[in-house]
Amino acid sequence: MISHIDCAFSSLGIQVTDTILNNHFFYNSTPSKQLRVLFDYYHHSLPSTAVGNYIVTGSWTNDEGRYGWDDFVHTNTFDPVYIALEKDYQIIMSREPFSNVLLSNIDIAVIINTDNPKNVSSAKLLSDVEILNLQQFVKKGGSLIIMLNAGTADREHESFEKTQLRKLVNSFGLDWNDDDTHYSDVKILEAHPFFYDVDYFHYGAGCTINVLPNAIQPQVMLNVNSDASYTDRNVHGPGIVMVKQGKGKFILIGERGSWTGNMSRPWVDNSRFLKQLFLYSHPDQGVNPINFSLNEPLTYEVQISGLQAIPVSNSLSTVYNPYYKMFSPRATTNMPYFERSADLTLTCNKLLSGSAFSMRANIANFKWFDNPPENNNNNIDFTVSRQGKVSGISSSSYDAQWLSPDLSLLIPLLPTNGLKPGDRWNSIEPLRIPILRGSDLPPSIKHELEIVYVNDTLVDGMNCRLLRSSGEIWLDDLGVTVQDLLPNELINKVNGLDYRYYSKHGGKILFKREQWVDSKKGIVIKAKSQTRIIAWIHDLRKPIPEKNVDKDNEMIISLAHIVNYKLK
Repeated sequence: MISHIDCAFSSLGIQVTDTILNNHFFYNSTPSKQLRVLFDYYHHSLPSTAVGNYIVTGSWTNDEGRYGWDDFVHTNTFDPVYIALEKDYQIIMSREPFSNVLLSNIDIAVIINTDNPKNVSSAKLLSDVEILNLQQFVKKGGSLIIMLNAGTADREHESFEKTQLRKLVNSFGLDWNDDDTHYSDVKILEAHPFFYDVDYFHYGAGCTINVLPNAIQPQVMLNVNSDASYTDRNVHGPGIVMVKQGKGKFILIGERGSWTGNMSRPWVDNSRFLKQLFLYSHPDQGVNPINFSLNEPLTYEVQISGLQAIPVSNSLSTVYNPYYKMFSPRATTNMPYFERSADLTLTCNKLLSGSAFSMRANIANFKWFDNPPENNNNNIDFTVSRQGKVSGISSSSYDAQWLSPDLSLLIPLLPTNGLKPGDRWNSIEPLRIPILRGSDLPPSIKHELEIVYVNDTLVDGMNCRLLRSSGEIWLDDLGVTVQDLLPNELINKVNGLDYRYYSKHGGKILFKREQWVDSKKGIVIKAKSQTRIIAWIHDLRKPIPEKNVDKDNEMIISLAHIVNYKLK
């Protein structure tokens, strides 16, 4: 029912805020229509090679019928692409020419290099009318992606039609070289201007791209080069380039095999790379990433709290917790809790290549409850990419290291200007693990989070984008052990550890991260992170109770941790 109400308010143009509106709280993301992606199979043939009586696949001797769909036999099938994208896009396969009617019903068109009539007798060439229609499609706000291949003589059996396709590509200010990068693994460095959470991308024997003088706002998204295993190291240059024309985008990729069997190479992550690449094809929504200026600080109020709920029958309830106070909801119930507060100032101290930023977070007046701060030399140095990906975190002190798992909350990851409410993207982020003694350094486990652009909202009168990640994970699936939760004096006993999980899962961690991002400046106005663990830990010195209620009393622990940031 809430989602219907949300739709109704949206249709009336009423802006949903982050407070309860007319007794309704809008928790879910604003409904978002999926973008329609059309893959062209009018100019690229379908599988027609028979293997025995039951298999039809693409050719193994030339390019005919490769890169089709529902072809789980040929290595060069595009099924990995469709599986990777099917949750986020409406995928259409087209067997008709690019007419205005066809293009008016899609958002993104993908051309897998057009068949060469020298190799495929039934090849259909791009017509001049189709080229004009595609040019107008981009100028009106559509996105066009073209995927090529290596162009050397030994790749002739996999070559593509070049005369008509070059007309189209040249009209956007780009061209290609008839060269071959061979099978090259491209290192994706931290703070890369376009891609993140990818160590290596495999560029599977493609060509390089020329940027012509008439290109409008060209952006080289990835440079490639010949693999070191080949003697020819002279092939290098742009492998993926994006240009703007009118309201739309044109992306030229010098390789198509990167998205086939190469998606399965266990030392690369082409699937993650592909998903990020397609985000850049989204129509421009004017979403700008954060842009830090040198020596212009942003200061945040920091509030941190934690609460434990451990029955007195559980021997872990006696663990010494400095810096804690007791919350006593009943005469026989004492629940340890803590509070910390600080002022955190973000400053950009250097602009790096690739539009990245070298940042410092200075933490001042970091104290427990109202006690005087114990350490005033608290700095965290890190790097922020142009999209807002945090990397290279280095802490100067114990307190700075204690806070650092939550630092990325202050930097919004906005991976493309084409984001709209309801969109989702992934990021590997540190996840703080609440522990029995909250003043100890917490384990921080990197985990892939799904970030959701929930809605547009108001915070203190400012237009903001609400970004949210949330989830619930078994502790063993996350790799959280009993030792991660306990203080050292319980782990390093001479006679060994006295505790273990009652069952293999141990329990669960629940987490939610929220960021309210200024729509104009891209800076975080406020942020909140909440994590909670509930686990069943058996004291091996005690027998296992028969009744579940007794198991809960002797084994259950609940550990909560909450962080709030607010821009001053």
